[in-house]
Parts: sequence; C-alpha cells; structure tokens
Amino acid sequence: MLTLIIVAIILVISLLLISTSKPGHQTKPIGYLGLVVTVIGAIWAFVLTVPAGHVKVATFFGKVQDQTYSEGLHFVNPLLDFTTFDLRQKTHKEAAGIPAEDKLITQMDVSVQYRTVGSMTPDILRNTGSTDALIQVHLVPKLRSILREQGKGVAISQDFFREDVQRQLQQTLQQGLVDYLTPKGIEVEAVLIRDVILPKVIRDSITETKRREQEVLKQQAELERFATEQDQKVKQAESELRAAKLEAQKIRELADAEAYKIEAINKTLAKSPNYIELKKVEQWNGVLPVYAGGDNIPMIDLRKK
Repeated sequence: MLTLIIVAIILVISLLLISTSKPGHQTKPIGYLGLVVTVIGAIWAFVLTVPAGHVKVATFFGKVQDQTYSEGLHFVNPLLDFTTFDLRQKTHKEAAGIPAEDKLITQMDVSVQYRTVGSMTPDILRNTGSTDALIQVHLVPKLRSILREQGKGVAISQDFFREDVQRQLQQTLQQGLVDYLTPKGIEVEAVLIRDVILPKVIRDSITETKRREQEVLKQQAELERFATEQDQKVKQAESELRAAKLEAQKIRELADAEAYKIEAINKTLAKSPNYIELKKVEQWNGVLPVYAGGDNIPMIDLRKK
C-alpha cells in the first residue's frame, strides 16, 4: 500500500513538470488546485483510521475478511467495506419476572457488564451481524432462562430479599452467561442485581404487617412509660413511708428518753427526801407570807432593812 502512495505522489509531480515544460502553455491555478484535491482524495481512499477502544472488520464484495484492524492508522485496499465494533465495557440492563415455588412472580432488575472480544468480531459479523444483535439474540434469552430456572429453587418470593439467595443467584447467572457467551464473542465481567420488586399481594401484606408491628411497638412503649411512672410513684411512696417511720421512731425514742429521765429523777428523789427540801429552799424567793385577820398569827420579818 505504501508503494501505491509513493507511485501516486511521483505521478502528480510528473504531471506538474510536464504541464510547466510546454512552451507557450500557461496552466491556471484552478487546474493545479483540482489536481491536488483529486490526488489527495485518491490517497485518502487508501487510509483507514480506527478510534480508540474499537476494531474494524473488512468485507470484500460481501466476503468477511479474517483480519481485524485495531485502533490507529492503516493503509488499506479502497475496495474494502468496514464494520466497526465497540470493544469498550458496556452494561446491559434487563428486567425479568421470576416465578418462585409459591407461583408468585417477582420482578428483578439485573445489570450485565460485558465487552466484545475483538479477535472474534469477524465471526460475530458472519453469524450475528453486530454486538447489539448478539445481545438480543443470545444474552437476553439466556439471562431470562437462567433467572427462571433459579426461581424454581426459591420456596417463597420473600426469599429473593435474602442476601445468600441473591449472592447465589448472581454467581449462577455470571457463570452461566460466561460459559454460554464467551464462545460467541462476548466477555461477561459482572452480573449485578439492582432491584427486587415483590408481587403486590406480598408487598401489601408486608406493609400491613409493618403497620401492626408499629402499633404493637407504640403500645409497648406506652406500657413501659406507664410502668415507669407507676414505679416512680411506688418508689416515692416507699421513700415517704420510710421518712414517716423514721419520724415516728424519732418521736417515740424522744418520748422514751423523756420518760426514762422522769423515772430516773423520781427514783432519785424517792431515795433522797432532803434533796426535795433543798430544792424547795432554793426555789424560795425570801419573801415571808403575810396573813391578815382571823386567827392567823402574823409573821414578823426580823431581817434588818
């Protein structure tokens, strides 16, 4: 191909030299421009550019060529036709209904991350036509088939929310798709479960169950609050009772002490009558009683004034 380009360039130069070598002949600038454009167009027909992350497959009069053209610049036969394949990672999103053993249909959203195998693009072009066609013809039916088969092993639809069930389902999906799609030119990198939507009858039942649970929790909280208040009242009453008992005990002990004091004094006085007389004298203020009239004998105060 490079030889053809060199020949074309030499041809252009030769034509220019010939046109300027004729005596009395003057070439117009428009003629030169048209000649240059024609030559550039002819050369460009031999050039193929492939963008990054892509590959191109050639067909020659309808026959697929086994050679692929990777990203970059290539010099090719201008009679070839090219089909472009995108090799970058892509994601296919699928929503499918999965029946469990309870006969209810659970909707599941699944994402499949994949790439097109560049070396197998000629076979893809021969057998399917394009990567999009390959996805619709092979990936989607196989994905739905595996989902339905896995649903047969789930007892009730609520189990699709279980972590172990989802993990097992993802592993089975990925392995099944890898085994099936790799020979066809699709490299499956990951299978992810995005969302699980249970049947409406189950969703309504779960909502009602949650509502009842909330009511029960509310009632339990109210009972606990009431019990706490009653417990506080009982503790307060017990505290007041203990205080009253302590006060009564204090009064009783004080009374017992006073009684004991009086009893002790009485016993002492009974044993010491002179002590009583002494107390009487100590209590006398020195004033003699005065009697007037009758048979009373007046007392005369003999103290000196």
